[in-house]
Amino acid sequence: MKRVAQSIAVFALAALLACCQSVPPLQGALHWYRDSAEMRAAYLQTYLIASRELRAMTRDLPRGSWAVILDVDETLLDNSAYQREFGHYTPATWDLWTSRAAARALPGAVQFTSLVRELGGIVALVTNRRQQACADTERNLRREAIGYDLILCMSDTSDKNPRFEAVRRGALDGRPLQVLMWVGDNIEDFPGLTQQQPDLSQFGARYFVLPNPVYGSWESAPVK
Repeated sequence: MKRVAQSIAVFALAALLACCQSVPPLQGALHWYRDSAEMRAAYLQTYLIASRELRAMTRDLPRGSWAVILDVDETLLDNSAYQREFGHYTPATWDLWTSRAAARALPGAVQFTSLVRELGGIVALVTNRRQQACADTERNLRREAIGYDLILCMSDTSDKNPRFEAVRRGALDGRPLQVLMWVGDNIEDFPGLTQQQPDLSQFGARYFVLPNPVYGSWESAPVK
């Protein structure tokens, strides 16, 4: 009995220490993404250059005739707190996270989406958040003052190309739109592009990519 009691006491102490132990320090990509000056600079720089290009493109275009398509996660909303709290992705923890509508706006996101609308454009969001998370996503965007006119969440496929085409055809109000620019953190946020077929010729002109070293389609690329 004495040995059993000692074992129980040791287990209880270990459990108590585990509960009281502070979160381990961040390392690597997540630490860079959450805490580095370089990350903030990269986002601000990208949105600034995109803004300059957009002003030049839209000088003679009628208001309401054109759109910019943006991704949501790690483009407009920062989910690094999810990674910090839960570690690896699971559907259950992601559903919990999105239901909180607690992701913060990324540097430059509010200003850029505001500029698109000031210039007369449509802000169209194409995200692979699932359809059932769309309402919470919209609540999160409003909370962070990120302006948008249309959001297309994922229903039956993660392939964004059909939704890009839907924006062009007039998914907002039936009027076709000229899509001038795409912004995202994943090569698949841009029309027709994949890790295997990354045509980079439009980057810096019509396509603008933001850094995400934490997760993405790049994880499936061969290590060289």
